[in-house]
Amino acid sequence: MSKNIICFGEVLWDKYPDKIQIGGAPFNVFSRLHSFRNNVKLISAVGNDSLGLDILKYFKKNNFETDLIYQDKGHKTGCVNINLDSGEPSYEIVSNVAWDFIPFENKKIDCIKSIDFLVFGSLASRKNKSFQTLKKIFNYSKFKILDLNLRQNFFTKEKLELLLIASDFLKINMNEFKIIIKLFDFSGSNNEDLLKKIYNKFKMKYVCLTNGSFKSYFFDGNSIYQFKPVKLNSIDNVGAGDNFLASFINEFFIKNNKTENSLKIASAYGALTTTKIGANPIIKFDEVKKLLKI
Repeated sequence: MSKNIICFGEVLWDKYPDKIQIGGAPFNVFSRLHSFRNNVKLISAVGNDSLGLDILKYFKKNNFETDLIYQDKGHKTGCVNINLDSGEPSYEIVSNVAWDFIPFENKKIDCIKSIDFLVFGSLASRKNKSFQTLKKIFNYSKFKILDLNLRQNFFTKEKLELLLIASDFLKINMNEFKIIIKLFDFSGSNNEDLLKKIYNKFKMKYVCLTNGSFKSYFFDGNSIYQFKPVKLNSIDNVGAGDNFLASFINEFFIKNNKTENSLKIASAYGALTTTKIGANPIIKFDEVKKLLKI
C-alpha cells in the first residue's frame, strides 16, 4: 500500500536575472517525490493573479493535483529574487504573499486525515496564518519531516523550538546548523557531538546535517553515518538540498533501502541538481547510476 505524503508550504516563482522558474522548497520536495511516482500532494496557496494561474497551469501540465492549492484573492503569488555568485544563490523573498496565508479548510479534511509523512519547512511559518494551519495539520500526521530554511529575518526562536519539538526527522544544512547552535546555546567539541545534542534536546528519531560537497552526517540515535557527495562542476545550487531530501525520503522511508545506500543516492540527486539550471531539473536514474557507478 502506497504511503500518503503531504508537503506543506511555499510554491512560488524563482526570479533569476534572465529567467523565471517555479520553486519553493516544499514544492521542490513535492515535485521530486512525484517524479518517483509517490502518492504526494502539496498544501499551499497562490494569488488570484497571472502568476498564480501560471502555477496552476504548470500543475495541470505535469499531472500534479491542485485540490490542496488555495487561491487567495487578497494576496499576490509569492516570488523570490535570486542572484547567483559562482553558483551560490542569494535570496530576496517577497513578504505578505499568498503562501503566508494558507488556510485550514475543513471541507478538505478527508484529504489530510491520515498523513503517513508530513514534509514542511520553517519559512512558511513566518506569518501566523500559515503557522496556525501547519500546527493543526500536525494532528493528522504520523511522521513529521522538517527541512529548516532560515532565510533573512523570517524566523523566531519560539516558533523554531515548536517546529523542532514536533519533528521526527530534521534535515539541516551547515549554515542553519550554526544558527541553531548559537540560538539554543549548544556547546560541543565537534559537529557529531553537537548533532547528537540537537537530537536529544528535541527528542527526534533522525537528524541529518548536510554540508554541500563536504562531509555530512546522519544520526539515527545509535549510529552516526558520515557521507561525502561526489563533487561536480556546479552552476546553480538552488534546490540541491530539496532534491537530496526528497530522494532520501523515497529511498529510506518509502523503499526501506539501507541507510548508506539511501544517503549515496540522495547525495547523487542533490549533486546532479547543481549541474542544471533551476531547482526542479529532469534527472534520470541512469545519471545517478553512472555517477555512483552502480
